[in-house]
Amino acid sequence: MVIAETPRLLLREFSSDDVGALAEVLGDPKVMEFSTNGPCTEDGTQQFIDWCLDSYRNHGFGQWAVVDRLSRVMIGFCGLSQVELDGAQEIEIGYRLAPDAWGQGLASEAAEAALEYGFSHCHIDSIIAIIATRHVASARVAEKVGFRIDTHTKYRGWDVCIYRKRRMVSTGAG
Repeated sequence: MVIAETPRLLLREFSSDDVGALAEVLGDPKVMEFSTNGPCTEDGTQQFIDWCLDSYRNHGFGQWAVVDRLSRVMIGFCGLSQVELDGAQEIEIGYRLAPDAWGQGLASEAAEAALEYGFSHCHIDSIIAIIATRHVASARVAEKVGFRIDTHTKYRGWDVCIYRKRRMVSTGAG
């Protein structure tokens, strides 16, 4: 199921058929440098996709496949996940793209579409981004789509910045 379309990308639900293509992306140490889980094997990628499928069923959102509209090649993932952070339940945005897709604004394009879906379709009020303090490129993506630093903390042993974006609520005044 297609979740969102942008000028250059499709965000769609994963299927079990995506394991091989996604394993190529998630198995790359450069892509996973700032992942607390590290590079994924094909089995780890299957577990990730199964977790995504459960999230779609249980929450109405999850991490979605990011597909180049022209070539139809999957270039990574972007989406929303439930996470526990400092004892509170939060909704987190996450994104990982293949190195060939870096530096073109595609992560921001995908993140913007995922945020729009979360705020308008799922009626989420607040979304966070958990970003390693050293991950400058990811912080730039978050800031570009409107996140601001909320706090600093530790997450799975890493020093991280917590960025937050809130849903804009229309007051109806005009």
